[in-house]
Amino acid sequence: MAQRREGKSSDESATSEALSIAQSARISQRFLATNLGLMEDMAILKRSLSLNTVISTTSSFSIRFQNARSQTHLQMLNQIGAGLQGSVFEQVGKPLAMKKETPGNETRRSNLYHEYTLHCDVWATSQKYHFINSEVHIPKPVKFISRDENSAFWDEILPKTPQVYRVRGDLVMMERILPLPKVVRKALISQFCAPEHNLDSTGVEALLKQHANKHCLARVYLGKANGTIHRNTPLRNFPLYLEPMEQIGIETLPLANAMGKSYATLHWGAAINGDDVEFVLGTSATEAQGGDHGPDFKHRAVQMYLLDFGQCEAVDLTQDPDVVYQAFKGAMVTGDNQRFIPHYSKSPALFKIFRQGYIEAGNVILSDKRLSNKFNLEDFMQEYEEYAEDFL
Repeated sequence: MAQRREGKSSDESATSEALSIAQSARISQRFLATNLGLMEDMAILKRSLSLNTVISTTSSFSIRFQNARSQTHLQMLNQIGAGLQGSVFEQVGKPLAMKKETPGNETRRSNLYHEYTLHCDVWATSQKYHFINSEVHIPKPVKFISRDENSAFWDEILPKTPQVYRVRGDLVMMERILPLPKVVRKALISQFCAPEHNLDSTGVEALLKQHANKHCLARVYLGKANGTIHRNTPLRNFPLYLEPMEQIGIETLPLANAMGKSYATLHWGAAINGDDVEFVLGTSATEAQGGDHGPDFKHRAVQMYLLDFGQCEAVDLTQDPDVVYQAFKGAMVTGDNQRFIPHYSKSPALFKIFRQGYIEAGNVILSDKRLSNKFNLEDFMQEYEEYAEDFL
């Protein structure tokens, strides 16, 4: 084990230098508002899918949200996602999303209230250790609303909800992740969907206009080289695989480093196993200039988000290290986690950066919690690699 660690450390300076170069290049474009529509698809994606790029847009989405901010009759609810626990809605003109539980799910262990409590823990931990990892954002949980209480809320919100969902259910309000702008969505379809499904320009426009395809977040699959893309609704949870990212020229090293820090913060900061979480690229509205300090939906910053804590479990860090290590590494090799975590042998350089970020962030947190003498993250990551070798 010691020999393998020595081999890893010999390349530490090289990987750190590569990461530093990538970060410097990204910072130089941080506040750039781009006229993306005049570029080729590959150039659009390379520029727009870089973290912290600000995209100026006058799309129907931004106009609709800007208008609805001061007109309550326009603030209708639209379904923008669905999962194991329920459906997610936007409220036009509002910076919040609502996750409404499917009737019957409240009796399950992984119910919405369970997720809400873990989400609150993760968000609070991310705020405490924001100085460690500012590249990954956690949508802020705002409020849990019971299906049996808050009659005034339900009386107001249900008439604005699509007919099929007009029934009470436990609900969580949280900060909304805004979709990638239309110019990016069109480039994704043209670059990846059109060749695979033999679409002409009419087919591209038809996909672009579909309601479900307007709610586009891109899953950052650093652990999966390639895969299929859904034909009818490719942009909802768009699978951004590693090989296409590299072909586009997206900087994957900073993404891997930030992802490693996020897993370490989940594990050692929030004491949560991170089972089946997701990392996505989306956007947030910038702050309006001048006297209006509300969100400016016409200027959106591209960011990476960590979300979906419904399958996670809390881990007691007072247990023996072997028990804690097993809980964390077991979750890392199951579910969709392996689509996000760089593969230790297929992408060794990328995994090295992930590993570096994990250990650096984890050691800071363990030192803060005075647990450095109990847990050794070099040993843990070595165990993870050996464990993954058996499972993957």
